[in-house]
Amino acid sequence: MEIGSDVEIKWVAHLLQLNVGGIVNALTLKTSEMRNENLVIPLNIDQALDARDAVSKALYSSLFTWLVSRLNKIISGKSSRRSVKNVISILDIFGFEDFPENSFEQLCINYANENLQYFFNKNIFKMEQAEYAKEKIEWNPITFLDNQPIIHMLFKKPVGVFHLLDDESNFPKATDISFLEKCHYNHALNELYSRPRMNSMEFGIKHYAGQVWYNVESFLDKNRDTLRYDVMSLMINSKEKMISKMFQDLRNFHEASKTLNKPNGQFVTMKPRTATVIFYSYE
Repeated sequence: MEIGSDVEIKWVAHLLQLNVGGIVNALTLKTSEMRNENLVIPLNIDQALDARDAVSKALYSSLFTWLVSRLNKIISGKSSRRSVKNVISILDIFGFEDFPENSFEQLCINYANENLQYFFNKNIFKMEQAEYAKEKIEWNPITFLDNQPIIHMLFKKPVGVFHLLDDESNFPKATDISFLEKCHYNHALNELYSRPRMNSMEFGIKHYAGQVWYNVESFLDKNRDTLRYDVMSLMINSKEKMISKMFQDLRNFHEASKTLNKPNGQFVTMKPRTATVIFYSYE
């Protein structure tokens, strides 16, 4: 694959303080190590777009993490009382989403909203009404929808939708169809889960805000969201210290996720596992 215009590439290289050739190679070539040899494999258009998106997402995520850490350090450093910790909590999330076409992104966003709704229910309804009952206060009980079963269906091990997706993402021969079939097999009898009437690549979830249909095409690729190590090394070599430091921290996190800390203090290397979007949500 060849890049038609180098204008945008030059701008990116200037902003990130990177070599133009390095960016071009990162978007058009893939370096793989096989039998102690480095193989350079050309990317097709779809693979190049995936590589571009992976870098963009990594930049956004790393910059967001850096910003929050920076703010917390500044605040804690100016605290006049050592026993008091000032904290800024930032919630970076969209509202509940239901579009004509919903994919992996909408499922992640709606799952986060399910957790926010559950937190709201627990603190506003369950805990408050339990306190009223304890103090024998007369009030009219408020009924509400307990959405914990939805959260369990999506994320509870071992057959939650997200766990099925993560397992499939680590099987080389797995496909979006095999993931969908496992979802149907494990959740077809659940009233919160819906199979399509036609033989289409989608499933439905009855969220607290209503039913949403999700098209599973590209679910596995989006979950893998692979940022190649050669691309990560390119970003670490940036002349911009902040960019270099952010991606060095990102690589350190990747490396740390591959080790297991045993009770006796020893570290054991875990079996290699794809660093998926869902995998990092476990951390």
